[in-house]
Amino acid sequence: MGGWDESANAWIEAMGDKGDWGRQNILDPAMLERVAERSYRQALDVGCGEGRFCRLLSAQGIETIGIDPTKTLIERARQRDPQGRYKVASAEQIPFDTASVDLVVSYLTLIDITDFRAALAEMVRVLKPGGTLLIANLNGFVTAQPHGWIKDEEGRYLHYALGV
Repeated sequence: MGGWDESANAWIEAMGDKGDWGRQNILDPAMLERVAERSYRQALDVGCGEGRFCRLLSAQGIETIGIDPTKTLIERARQRDPQGRYKVASAEQIPFDTASVDLVVSYLTLIDITDFRAALAEMVRVLKPGGTLLIANLNGFVTAQPHGWIKDEEGRYLHYALGV
């Protein structure tokens, strides 16, 4: 994850405890909605950064473990969540047993991994049979801004309207 060692402190400061607008309003609700569809006992957040999504999963009653290769981010995760479980580790070599967790989360992680195939293989390896691999990733076509989102009747964001 090139560059994260140098930019970790700036990231921590910029994201704060809650993350940016896109995470709070678009990705978090979508990811948490998927998580709520099943009863998960244990989750692994691969590329957990400063542990923000781990804390959200833990608040749902899920025993959560976060891994990230950036020591500064893991240290910050431990400071913010002293009861949490965080480990410095890479997605390409996950230090967990085969078939050991029900849910693996990759929340905007694959964009920073050079060997994403190895990372995906590892994520699948640690999943229990019938487990879920939940991925949020970016594409290179468009970056959505806070304005221009189409919402449903309940106010949930559905999609971004290009050209708005």
